[in-house]
Amino acid sequence: MILIGHRGCSYPGYNQNTIRAFKKVTEEGVPAIEFDVQLCRDGQLVVVHNLNLEEVSNGKGEVISTDSTVLKALYAGDPARGKDRIPFLAEVFDFFTSLEPKKRPLIHLELKGDNTGQPVGEMIEKYVAEEKLRLSDFLVSSFNWHELERIRKICPALKIALLDGAIRRTELLEKTGMTAESCFAGVFAYGSEQYMLPRFETLEENLELLNQKCTDPQRIKLLAAEIETCLAGGYYNEELLDAACRMNAESVNVWCRTVSQDFVDKAHKRGLAVLAYTANDPDEIVSLARMGVDGIFTDYYSESAALLAE
Repeated sequence: MILIGHRGCSYPGYNQNTIRAFKKVTEEGVPAIEFDVQLCRDGQLVVVHNLNLEEVSNGKGEVISTDSTVLKALYAGDPARGKDRIPFLAEVFDFFTSLEPKKRPLIHLELKGDNTGQPVGEMIEKYVAEEKLRLSDFLVSSFNWHELERIRKICPALKIALLDGAIRRTELLEKTGMTAESCFAGVFAYGSEQYMLPRFETLEENLELLNQKCTDPQRIKLLAAEIETCLAGGYYNEELLDAACRMNAESVNVWCRTVSQDFVDKAHKRGLAVLAYTANDPDEIVSLARMGVDGIFTDYYSESAALLAE
């Protein structure tokens, strides 16, 4: 099992998805680093997690609507934790290129935004062709499996991972017949994005929040059912495993709070690895390790590594 530095790290004094965070965990010997990639308005690839800049930088507006010149002037995360510029994908690849191959962490790249598959694939192909990086350095994941299909058209041998465990906005609207979604942002983490998560670990806490944010009984009933399905691991089914096998995926990447021993065993029987995002609680990390997951994404690599070494 490997530990994966989630967006590098979230140590005191470090901002996630920054070169400085990547350097820090690399110096600590992290075996893999995960980060997120989106397109900005003028087509450049930028390393940012949330679609809304206000939540992950000192900027405002959506990444896709912002020019690269504006992004280059912004700080990632909280400037009080360090004045780190938002990195672009070429800068991040250059960082990995600067490392000796034996000391280079695996690159776990998430296609976060729409239409990222083709341009990311083209950049990977370029760095591999120039022998700066190796195709084996990469594992590319996405909740949007169509983007994985697009990147595979550019790099057929690229290792990919299907992300799941999140509530999909479009499917939820179709399932419930809703035409409005005003309460999503208040009820779900990442509630303004296409892939959302319940805010709390227990069903009871989420239902309490739902009842505070929504007033329509039918809407409450439908959203409550979806939250319950999510928390019960209902998305981790044969359909997911079939899709992963059909796409010749390396792994399925699932939410640490909802993965089960049964699913891990089923995935392993199908020849698929299971990587769990994002665990920071010591008890949770130990439980996942005992469950036999193949990797854990964590914000605190050094602490997690010391815990598992005990």
